[in-house]
Amino acid sequence: MSLARFTRYIISATLIALVYIHMQMQIIDLAYQGQRKETQIKDLTDKNGHAFYAIARLKSANHLGQKMLAEKSSMQFAGANDIVRVATPDGKESRPGADYPLQAKKKTGALLSLLSLTTQAEARNR
Repeated sequence: MSLARFTRYIISATLIALVYIHMQMQIIDLAYQGQRKETQIKDLTDKNGHAFYAIARLKSANHLGQKMLAEKSSMQFAGANDIVRVATPDGKESRPGADYPLQAKKKTGALLSLLSLTTQAEARNR
C-alpha cells in the first residue's frame, strides 16, 4: 500500500468521524432544546392555571359581594319588593321550579330497561 493511498484512507476516515461527531452533537443539542421547551410549556401551563384561578376568584359571587359591602357602594342585593311575578295564560301565577315537578323514583324491571330506551311515563308523553 502506498503512502498516498494510506493518507487518503486516513483523511476519509477522519472526515467521516468528524461528520458523525457533529451529527451526534446536533442530536444532543436538539434533545436539550426539547427539554427546555417542555419545561417552558409546563411553566406556562402553571401560570395559565394560576391566572385562570385568579380570574375565577375575582369573578366569584362571594368576592363581588364582599367587595360591594366593603366599598359601601350604592348597589344592593335584590329584596322581596324587587321580584316580579308574572301571570300565565292559565291564570296561575308562575313560580320558580313550577314547570319541573320532582320526579318520583323510577321502578323499572331489568327486562324492561333492556328492551326500552325510555321509561313508561316518557313513552306516554310522546
